[in-house]
Amino acid sequence: MLTRVLDPDSQALGFTVRWVEELAARLDHLDIICQTHTHPTLPSNVRFYSMGKERGAGRAAQAWALTRHLRQLVPQADGVFAHMIARYVWFAAPWARLYRKPILFWYTHRQLSRELRVADALATAIMTAAPSSYPLPSDKVHVMGHGIAAELFPPAYAEDTPPTIVYVARLSRIKRQDYLLRAMAQVARQTDVGAFRVAIIGGPMPQYPDYPAELEALASALPPSVQVHFTGALPRPQAAEWVRGGALAVNLSPPGLFDKAALEAMLTAKPVVVTNADFLPLLGDTADLLYVPYDAPPQALAERLGRLLRMSPAERAAIGQKLRERALEAHALEGLMDRMVQLMRELARDE
Repeated sequence: MLTRVLDPDSQALGFTVRWVEELAARLDHLDIICQTHTHPTLPSNVRFYSMGKERGAGRAAQAWALTRHLRQLVPQADGVFAHMIARYVWFAAPWARLYRKPILFWYTHRQLSRELRVADALATAIMTAAPSSYPLPSDKVHVMGHGIAAELFPPAYAEDTPPTIVYVARLSRIKRQDYLLRAMAQVARQTDVGAFRVAIIGGPMPQYPDYPAELEALASALPPSVQVHFTGALPRPQAAEWVRGGALAVNLSPPGLFDKAALEAMLTAKPVVVTNADFLPLLGDTADLLYVPYDAPPQALAERLGRLLRMSPAERAAIGQKLRERALEAHALEGLMDRMVQLMRELARDE
């Protein structure tokens, strides 16, 4: 397995250690090559090798270390699993071809690059989370679902007062917190909705320096009946607590960005309004309530949110429970690891 970081405390990539643990439980042995690490505690049948970034190694030294490790490990492996980084496939390909080993490449992102096109050509199989989360048409693609550690997001059927709409995402134009706040202005005009809060969980991004101030201005223009809380960046457990206390969550990411934050909210048994059609199989008979087309005006989002806020907590909990059941079946970590290992074994037999 080739991956960037082995650090259970990493906010963005800490989940990789859980992937390693679950893969190791299904394999006789697992070797990992990472760019950097924090000496994590791993299962006894796992060995890891570093490219040396944690020691200050530059790119050339990391590339040489990666090549050295691949030359040593690929001959005795059943296959190579490259996680997210296209260049890992490049480095592994000569050794995998020489020793007739399959390369499996996990990629879940909407970004298309020349590097990805080359990796697509070199990989034996490509795994991704949803139909639109791999940006190239390819007959090598296997849609596998996300792998969410469900125990980190236990269901919560109680709600804070007043009802809270929660959005967990970095403050970014692609995440469209401004779209949510514009919809809030229209929800506030629905006189039968009553008081409610909006919690926006996430820190700023350097490429959008003016966006937080723009959001603050939109929030300040809302009527007093709408309380908006900007919490800034929070550790995942604290962000999850906001979701667990909320009445509902939103995720306004575009097609191609199959956001794990939406799935995590579903696992807490909360209704989640989404704008990516890849979530439709999870919505079932509530799709007309929980799905808003990405290019729909703010009025469409306001209409869905108003309907949800007019429901009783029990009605919202019933919707959330069905979402949780579907999300567990399609996107729980254990199921993803079962599917991945099955594919690995099939490809290893074919080679």
